[in-house]
Amino acid sequence: MNIDKYVGRIVRLNQRAFQEIAKRARSNGTALENCFLVSGVSRGMRKLICYGSNLRITVGIADVVLV
Repeated sequence: MNIDKYVGRIVRLNQRAFQEIAKRARSNGTALENCFLVSGVSRGMRKLICYGSNLRITVGIADVVLV
């Protein structure tokens, strides 16, 4: 699977992954939408580096859906 196709695309997290991220954001007093921009790929770990509002996350391909 070519994970480079995700770079520069908007993705949403699956429900389990988003709830986990949202829980951490709420504890910091931050509101969060389930919409992230994929900025890069960590090839060694096969993870996507995503940005949303003021948050940077690293997630697996199985945790995202292209919008």
